Amino acid sequence: MGITDPDVVQRIGPQDPELLRAKAFYVGDEVDSNSRVATRMSAGTGAAPGQAPPDLPSLLLDGRICYIGMPLVPAVTELVISELLWLNFSSPEKPVYVYLHSIGSQTPDGQAVGFDTEAYAILDTLAYIRPEIHTLALGQAFGNAAMILASGKKGNRFALPHSRIMTAPPRINRSFGSTSNIMIKANELEYNTQTYVEFLSNYTGRDKEEVRKDVGRNRYFTPEQAIEYGLIDRIVQPQDAVAMDEKNYEAILQKSQANQRGGSRQPEGAEAGY
Repeated sequence: MGITDPDVVQRIGPQDPELLRAKAFYVGDEVDSNSRVATRMSAGTGAAPGQAPPDLPSLLLDGRICYIGMPLVPAVTELVISELLWLNFSSPEKPVYVYLHSIGSQTPDGQAVGFDTEAYAILDTLAYIRPEIHTLALGQAFGNAAMILASGKKGNRFALPHSRIMTAPPRINRSFGSTSNIMIKANELEYNTQTYVEFLSNYTGRDKEEVRKDVGRNRYFTPEQAIEYGLIDRIVQPQDAVAMDEKNYEAILQKSQANQRGGSRQPEGAEAGY
């Protein structure tokens, strides 16, 4: 490793090989002031000494923020539902903040990129868990993403000033095959449309007939228009505080280190065989 090179010894002093072993670096054993730079950088990030800092999505989840920034495909749905269930388990009395920047399950030109049932699974999970749901649109909330935005608790559905919201009916891509298969897909599309209308009617307080007529084609809303329609409740201005469950990660790190040091000590009399 070069630690016995005379120039290195003269510059940083002799090193104890026991402090440079792999376990000392990765597990977080005590190291001296000559520990690696990566180890020192971990302080204050919530990571144990010698471990990589937590990734940004994990920090958001620790602040009870569930961020949906991709189309609603199965992999995204799996992650979102897992996060919601974990937040329900960890602190069911605290709100969950769902941030949305998604095109939903279809592109603006009407091409389906996922199943509508992906959004329905998220909505059912939001209704199943106990925490209050606060939603926020940033950038765009199209199609099923707009429906998730409207599903938040009344009074806690927000949008940033320049976000765009669009309602759109469920669609399927062009398909071929026998008449029976096409009819089956058409029936499924009609069922998804009815479900979409029912959800929006419940969230906005408008009649189903009116909602079905409105979602017959893509309809764009500014935040002000979304408030009028009942999709959101308020526009978040730049001076408003961002809702997040803040934590003192430095204190959490120090407590974790103290517990590790306390657990590694032998009880009194252990060497005597008691």
